[in-house]
Amino acid sequence: MHILFGLLAVLTLIGVWVWRLQMAKRGLDVAVDVAKTVANAPRRLAFKYKMGTGGLDLIDDPREAAAIMMMQVALARGGPLTPLQSDIIEAEIREHFQCLPSEAEELAAHAAWVSQSCPPATVTMTQLSKLIVKSPQLGPKEVIDLDAMLVAVSEAEGVPTRAQLALLQVYRDLAGLKT
Repeated sequence: MHILFGLLAVLTLIGVWVWRLQMAKRGLDVAVDVAKTVANAPRRLAFKYKMGTGGLDLIDDPREAAAIMMMQVALARGGPLTPLQSDIIEAEIREHFQCLPSEAEELAAHAAWVSQSCPPATVTMTQLSKLIVKSPQLGPKEVIDLDAMLVAVSEAEGVPTRAQLALLQVYRDLAGLKT
């Protein structure tokens, strides 16, 4: 009988220690979760801040802005983007940004995606034109080159429409270019 009580005592002791180890593990898991939450707080706050801003406010790369502007000019013709317009946008990106064809295709696809959720074209062109003009890494040559790129896109399907010409004028006015 005393062997049975001894065995029962050992099993109880093992059960208590297993229970204590499980409780310690749960406490450690909670501590790890708290540490991860604290470590990710700056990134989470930055994401929340960015989510509160408009989509165009997140654009800070002049090349991305230029690609979106070209896309806006192409779409101002009315209707979906044509293969010819797409090819010209990619060619202009390759030529002026010294990109590989795959990079040019990705940037054009990104510009098309962003253009789906942009405000009206004149607002988009105004905001992005200001970004281009104020960009410290761009000089007068690059500003003029972008005008030529926008003209090439507007002429992809023939004579530019009034809407396309209006967008070109928005850029030229903000860039200080004469027509």
